[in-house]
Amino acid sequence: MKIKGLNGNTLKVIAAVTMMLDHTGMILFPRIEVFRLIGRIAFPLFAFFIAEGCRYTHNKRKYLGTILLLGLIFHAVFVLATGQTMFNIFITFSFSIILIYFLQKVKKELEEGTWHNKILSVILFFGMLIFTYLFTGCFQVDYGFSGIMLPVIVSLFDGLWKRKAAFLAGTFLLVVSIHTYFQSFCLLAVPILFLYNGTRGKYKMKYFFYVFYPVHLTILFLLDIII
Repeated sequence: MKIKGLNGNTLKVIAAVTMMLDHTGMILFPRIEVFRLIGRIAFPLFAFFIAEGCRYTHNKRKYLGTILLLGLIFHAVFVLATGQTMFNIFITFSFSIILIYFLQKVKKELEEGTWHNKILSVILFFGMLIFTYLFTGCFQVDYGFSGIMLPVIVSLFDGLWKRKAAFLAGTFLLVVSIHTYFQSFCLLAVPILFLYNGTRGKYKMKYFFYVFYPVHLTILFLLDIII
């Protein structure tokens, strides 16, 4: 029986396309606001699937390592190319993944650990949380602390509809914390995400999305130079 709704691959494609529109507006058509407004859909959708990735990955170190390495490489290239030092979305999600892993450790220790392991895991989690907050206060990180926390909030819950409700709450908090008309369009991602049926999709497209980010940005920057 065919499951109604949208699978994960379809939602990731929507996120990738809206991200490309956002960057197209930023680089090629900065005066046409609609590109950037539609582009607000991308981040919350990607954030949700970061939480899903942490839930289902079989190799936590590889998952974190891949996202973090890509983030550091893209950051170095971006600094050299533009001179801007803001940490990109992959760094944002690296913090998210680390916090989620700490949170998973807390849950495990609270269920079956000794009392001192329970206390230690809680201390380590809140220590990492405070460090993350201070880091985003000292350095520019794409979408800031509230952006980092969106996948963490989603990861708190097990049921799909509970995760969708957490996504709604987290996205709302993101918009409120940034409190700009521009970022309020992130809420457009909510009805799209609510169509998610909990399935991955027929094809494995994970590495396509890792490649898509630098390739489309490179093409846009080259077009900007040519034009």
